[in-house]
Formats: sequence, C-alpha cells, structure tokens
Amino acid sequence: MITEPDYEYATNAAYIELSYYNGCFPQIDILELLSEAGDIALKSYSQAARFLKCSHNDFTYKIAQSEYGYSVSDWKRGYHIIYFNNFKDDRTVRFTLAHELGHIRLHHIEDNDISDREANCFARNLLCPIQLVKEFGLSSVKEYEECFNISEPCAKAAFAHSVSDFHYITPKNYQVVGDKIYSYMTGYSLAELYGY
Repeated sequence: MITEPDYEYATNAAYIELSYYNGCFPQIDILELLSEAGDIALKSYSQAARFLKCSHNDFTYKIAQSEYGYSVSDWKRGYHIIYFNNFKDDRTVRFTLAHELGHIRLHHIEDNDISDREANCFARNLLCPIQLVKEFGLSSVKEYEECFNISEPCAKAAFAHSVSDFHYITPKNYQVVGDKIYSYMTGYSLAELYGY
C-alpha cells in the first residue's frame, strides 16, 4: 500500500510532458499542450450542463466531482476526458487542467490525498519550469505569479518547493526541457545550437 507521494516520479513526469510541448514560454499554454495530446478531450462544465439539460450551477454542485474540475479515464482504450469549470478565473482553470493532466499521466486510479499531492507536484512543475525560475532569477511568490500567469496558491507552492523539485529532476529531463526553452527564447533550433 502506498503511504507517501512519489514526488520524484511526479516531477519527472511533468518534465517529460514538457519535452513534447511545442508552445510558448514562460507561460505554458496548457490548452495547446492538451490539444497536442491525442488521448485527451476537454469539456467545460457549460458544455456538460447543456448536454445534460441542466444549469451550470446544478452541474457544478450536484453532478461534478469537484467545483473546479475532474477527469474521467478509459484506461483500456487509453482515452481521457478532462472536465473543467469554465466559470473560474483563467489562472484557476490553468492549474486545474495541469492538475488533472497530472492524474492522467501519473496513472491515478482513485482520487485521494496522495494522488492529489502528486498531481499538484506535477502541475506546479509543468506550469513553472525550474529552468525559467533560474534564468529569470525569480525570487518571490509575486514574481512567480506574474512570470507564469498562475494563482497565488500555486505560486506559493512552486516557490516553497523549488529546491526539492529541482533536486528530483533527472539530468536528462532537465537538459531536454532546458534546450527546448533556450531554443524558444533565442530562436535557434537544436540543430543550430548543437551543430548537427
């Protein structure tokens, strides 16, 4: 029985996801990232409410598993749906989507304290790559909020765990995502960067 979150696994899963990301930095375009994932569909609470012929409020507080969002997975077919509350602010939606993607990529079968802590770790690493923290010299919660377009609670967690999150990243994952960020920021391709 698992009794503690596996933060190393969650951190590296986020960096593996970022290694496939082809969008902009420093603010990760979570919608673009999810649109590139062929195994995930997005549904807003408004869409779900219209389909079920109920109000957004009824869907949110009587049907949905959370007022923020949740995911449903068909593990046999390898297909997932992330439902999210589109009435929440942009920063909350971004974190919710990253958190639910974490549940999927970490293969969580049930929602509990351990799986939520792992999904939170995944989300903060996905939205706040440590390479950018170092490159920009971010040194406050407010700087995290502004740089990454994240909520204050997410910024506080990312700031508080930056040392341990950095410790968990494998050198390979750190290099791959670092190269991707460098290429985006400078406009150089990896072939130009490494001369191949």
